[in-house]
Amino acid sequence: MSVVAIGATETVDPLRLLGFEIVKVSGKPSPDEIEAIVSKILENRVALVEGEIYSYVKDRLSQVMAVMKEPPLVVVIPSSEEVSTNRLEELYNKLSLAVGVRLKWVKKE
Repeated sequence: MSVVAIGATETVDPLRLLGFEIVKVSGKPSPDEIEAIVSKILENRVALVEGEIYSYVKDRLSQVMAVMKEPPLVVVIPSSEEVSTNRLEELYNKLSLAVGVRLKWVKKE
């Protein structure tokens, strides 16, 4: 099985010890770099992608993976430099879309 870890910080570096291919990218990838990242994800069976990088490639990746019979497993991992991620909000939006109504968002303090 081929596995890759893609990120802009040192968060992905230790995954080399587990046999992951490591791909380091710039903080804000250019359109050409986005295409290269998507290609790298698609040529592997499993891809771990830092949240910030995923936010740049998710639209293009969704377009391509929608027509694939067996798309790769894409796991979004948090960066060690970011305080928070937007994954919870993204999950909330997908769940709301799946059930057909806007779910109530309750924030606990």
